[in-house]
Amino acid sequence: MTNNAYFKLILAAVKSKMEYKFTFGFLIFAIIVFYMGQLGIILVIMNKFKTIKGWTLGEMAFLYGLLVFSQGITFLIFNALNNFERFILQGEFDRVLIRPLNPLVQVLCSGLEISSVAHFIIGVTAIIFGSISAGLEWSFVKIMFLVFVIGGAVLILGGIRIIVSAIAFWTIRNRALVHVFVYSSKEFILYPVSIYNPWVQWFLTFLFPLAFVNFYPASYFLQKSGQFMFHPVLQFMTPVVGATLFTLSLLLWRYGINKYQSTGS
Repeated sequence: MTNNAYFKLILAAVKSKMEYKFTFGFLIFAIIVFYMGQLGIILVIMNKFKTIKGWTLGEMAFLYGLLVFSQGITFLIFNALNNFERFILQGEFDRVLIRPLNPLVQVLCSGLEISSVAHFIIGVTAIIFGSISAGLEWSFVKIMFLVFVIGGAVLILGGIRIIVSAIAFWTIRNRALVHVFVYSSKEFILYPVSIYNPWVQWFLTFLFPLAFVNFYPASYFLQKSGQFMFHPVLQFMTPVVGATLFTLSLLLWRYGINKYQSTGS
């Protein structure tokens, strides 16, 4: 019965996205153009400097592909959280709490974003191109680890979205935090984290662990762990970091719900 209710919420979200097919198609096109633009900037930089801190064009493409593919899954599942302040301001979260269903799952199901197919297209293309260009030899173990890496990366990106959303239980508005920690922060990991000064590397590893989304696992696949400022074991830690951050985000979300007070809208 519960699963059927979630399915209906997902179906309603998908139908709302597909209601205007031209708009949906244009959105996919716009997303592809946006990421192609980012790739274009990287190509221009690589054409000028040939390598970035020892990373070649193919290796940069692989790094980028891991990020975009992980973002695609995150965008598909956690998209609704980017507009969570609307749930608070308009009183929609009050209706969510009334239903005998998991509040977080309800919110996620209501905003399932199928236009994330654009991320998958770009991400897979970049990973394949990067693998071939960098001469990466795949094995069963590496493929399985890639699955766990992407899963861990999604948990990291999703956990960040949950934490930013949970803050809205106290602040009501969190749009500025969404722009800073969800949209803008990914610019840090378009390039190898090793190009930054030690303080930034420390921040992106231990406080805001975006480096585990693509830099550390890519270093394992591309055999570039010699660039690490910290211990090489970090290249295997993406699934662990993802599970830990996601668990903490759920605890904060649950605590926030207990402290939540309706805006009365």
